[in-house]
Amino acid sequence: MINSSRALTRLAAPALPSGFASSTVRAHTIIMAMLFIGALAVAYALLPDDGERIAMLERDGKTAEARQILETAFASGDRRQRTVFQLEGLYEAAGDLPKARQMIEELARLRPRDFTVQRQLGQFYRQTHDEPAYIRSLIAQLDLRYTEASCRELVGILRRRGDYDEELAALTKCRLKGYRRPDDMIRLASLHAVSGDIKESAAILKAVDDLRRLKTDRERFQLFNILLDADQPREAQRRAVRWIKASKDEELALTFVQRLVALKKFDLAIELARETSVPGDRVFLSVAEIMAQRSETAAARDLLRGWLDKATVFDEPLATRFIAAALDAESPVLAFNAARRIGLEQLDPELAATLVTSLEMAGREVEAETIRTELKLAPRRPNRPVASRMLERIAAKTADQRASRLAAWRADLWTRVQKDNRAPTTGLSAAQKPRATQLKALKRARKATTLVRRFKPGKQQQSPLFGLDP
Repeated sequence: MINSSRALTRLAAPALPSGFASSTVRAHTIIMAMLFIGALAVAYALLPDDGERIAMLERDGKTAEARQILETAFASGDRRQRTVFQLEGLYEAAGDLPKARQMIEELARLRPRDFTVQRQLGQFYRQTHDEPAYIRSLIAQLDLRYTEASCRELVGILRRRGDYDEELAALTKCRLKGYRRPDDMIRLASLHAVSGDIKESAAILKAVDDLRRLKTDRERFQLFNILLDADQPREAQRRAVRWIKASKDEELALTFVQRLVALKKFDLAIELARETSVPGDRVFLSVAEIMAQRSETAAARDLLRGWLDKATVFDEPLATRFIAAALDAESPVLAFNAARRIGLEQLDPELAATLVTSLEMAGREVEAETIRTELKLAPRRPNRPVASRMLERIAAKTADQRASRLAAWRADLWTRVQKDNRAPTTGLSAAQKPRATQLKALKRARKATTLVRRFKPGKQQQSPLFGLDP
């Protein structure tokens, strides 16, 4: 039965040539060999490399073995970033900071243009509290690539250390690279101003202010003063007007006006006050005060009169300013009207005495007596001290007039002496006439000189020679 089935199979299967069978075996062998070699390659590729081995060793806590592998690779000349960085990390974890520093510095030396490596080096210096090296690293990072964080960190360290020259250099470098932090730019302007570079300081502050980044009054006043020192008063006045209009700050306006007045920039001060005020407020009153100081009394009186009509707030400090300005403008009647408006009992005693004296000198006895009666002041005394500028100017004018009259009197005296010298002499011989004329002139000259020396121009007295009132 079995033999018959095998016979049938042989009959059904076709006969294959012997060469074909051998070629099929060879192809199968080649394919199996290729598969085996591929499997070996894949297996080799799947083997962990040094980095993975080190990572596994570190994971298992075998850091000494991992460090040994890396040290061997480094000694054999492996200077790859991963190798050096892993070795630095292992040294740092083991507490061996000198070797860790050596590794990170070696890496930075090998890759001087690599910003990441330089930043890692800076972080190492920062963590080990090596501030000078950290400063050098930050400067190196800025040379490679500008970052605001690096500039801010560098400037902060130098400012804390008090290295003003280094801080100035760092801020200048950062500014050239695009650093525009307002606080640091204001600091840079201050350093330039201290070093005497007023123009550069003004340019920096103007650039900051153009971006509307000067927020505090101190910063604005700093720019205002620097512009004045840089001989740019018009620019300072223009910016002050903008600040005051934006902030509506009367105190700031008065500060700027007083600064300009102190520098005798009266025209700019008046223009600033007018552009930032309205009639009746404190800033506009400063215009009249400035005009009174410049002896422009007529214009000052007109402004004071209009200001008093439009003033809505008129407290005691403001009234004191107004009265003083009115006295400076030689208008005691206007000062008296302002005093009555706030109440005579509110007047300061010294100011009231000054006002009374000014009214008396102006011939306004009724108003002066009203103040005396209201405040129960002492009766008028001839030698009462006067603090008003108006009275000082009157006294100065009187002294000038007296000096002028004295000079005229002396000139007249000299003319008369010369005339007497040229007078004819009768009854004398021709030889005696010149001698007599000289003696007569000499006697008159001595007498005139003695009288002139005895004369005191501060007293009201008559001239002993000619009856002139000096």
